[in-house]
Amino acid sequence: MPRSSRSSSNSPLLEAKQQRLKQLRRAKAELRRLEAERLKRIDVFGLLGYVPTDRQREFHAATEFDVLYGGAAGGGKTKALLMEGIRACVRHPGIRVGAFRRTYGELKESLLAELAEVGYARALGASWNGTEYELRFGNGSLMMFRYAETIKDATRRQGGQYQLILFDERTLTGPEVCGFLESRLRSGRADRPVLGIRSGTNPGGAGHGTVKARYIDATGYGARVITDRRGRSVRFIPSKLADNPHVNAEYADDLRNLPEQLRRAFLDGDWDSFLGQAFGEWSHDRHTLDPITLPPSWRRVMGLDWGFAAPWAALWIAVDEDGRAWVYREAYKTKVGEEDQARRILAAEAPGEHVAPRWADDAMWATRGSARPIASIYAEHGVHLTEAGKGGRVAGWQRLRSYLGDAPACAHHRALGWDECPRLHVFRTCENLTREIPALPFATSGDPEDVDSTASDHAADALRYALINLGGGPKFPIHDEAPTPARPDELKQPFGGRYAVNPDPDGPDDDPDEQRGKVAVSPWAQ
Repeated sequence: MPRSSRSSSNSPLLEAKQQRLKQLRRAKAELRRLEAERLKRIDVFGLLGYVPTDRQREFHAATEFDVLYGGAAGGGKTKALLMEGIRACVRHPGIRVGAFRRTYGELKESLLAELAEVGYARALGASWNGTEYELRFGNGSLMMFRYAETIKDATRRQGGQYQLILFDERTLTGPEVCGFLESRLRSGRADRPVLGIRSGTNPGGAGHGTVKARYIDATGYGARVITDRRGRSVRFIPSKLADNPHVNAEYADDLRNLPEQLRRAFLDGDWDSFLGQAFGEWSHDRHTLDPITLPPSWRRVMGLDWGFAAPWAALWIAVDEDGRAWVYREAYKTKVGEEDQARRILAAEAPGEHVAPRWADDAMWATRGSARPIASIYAEHGVHLTEAGKGGRVAGWQRLRSYLGDAPACAHHRALGWDECPRLHVFRTCENLTREIPALPFATSGDPEDVDSTASDHAADALRYALINLGGGPKFPIHDEAPTPARPDELKQPFGGRYAVNPDPDGPDDDPDEQRGKVAVSPWAQ
């Protein structure tokens, strides 16, 4: 039989087969839709014996993209996170949920312990893989329990994608780790919606400052829902011990008898104090002030911490006649190259504003393969740096602590009726520095006098580079007799450095563009 005849005779059969396949696909799609509708009506919480408190119900009813449930201990945060993840797996077939804790040991004692309490969700037809730490549902959804203490841990999830991410005790994990994991939120299918982020935590830990700024401060301690720069809604739901009627009286008494910082954090949910806080001396009311005009005669210096993926931070500091430090300007940004960093520094400075020295991390003089030192690139663009040196991290933090202490009041605070004021004043426009200092925790490993290097400390690092080189701050000795007046040549030499010129366009006739970036001898050293 000719080929055309065979094709013609088989065509009706082929068409019928294709039609049956289409009908079968439509039938399967309809079954999936009906099953999804059925699952949405299932009482997931009831089948697992979970009766949420009023505050937990508020958390489960939240529709915002990014929700933090946090504050006091005993509010049922871990249980609520687990149940939220299980319910999402049941309601949304095929989704992937990532449930994270800092270490596997912590994961085992929190989320996994709660999962065992509800029988590994077997009442919902789920199956538990104790080797992979995964909970699989009959509709194809998967809940994965993972740890992530470092960026290296987080990058193991680089190829993964999640539609819902859960962070238990979020502040214990560094902000960079949480940020990387959040970048794994995505979906390649229309029937698998990206649900967002749900977190639970107490105050304290490496991520305390970032969490406080993002959820607590920005929302007015939960008074309002805000929209972040990516257009995502963010909400904070405070957790109090009294919110959980299931907490026994003995546990409540234990919390009431904790040391003050622990009690304020775990019993009261106080975000301004936490155990392990490195700089509990910090007071927003005493150490910060609205910008004022600083005398042009005061010496100007800079502290600088380089970064690209992590934030780059630069602080401008004025030093008054008594040696107090006034932080009056900051630059703080990620993904800015060193050439642009130098340009931004000079652009921020006023005509005729001379800043020197500019103390920076010694690592900026390191060479990496054929790459030039970062400090050299800065210098080529008019910003000449000086190595901070001076004895390491702990010495720098101790110097910061000395500047946080009080001394006889400066003229500004004497006018306000103060007898004493701190040696360090920070303009409130320096938002990142004022956020970082009170949120820095002590290191949990290594030197106990050091600050946790996984915390957000970039502006604080820039500050310690400057303070360790400025000296011990103002001193106010009491003399039995009047001191001998200093010679004029001594008064001209508070420092002997050299600085990069930022020319005054109204100054001499020299071309400002030719003068910019040249090195000149300090007027105080002449």
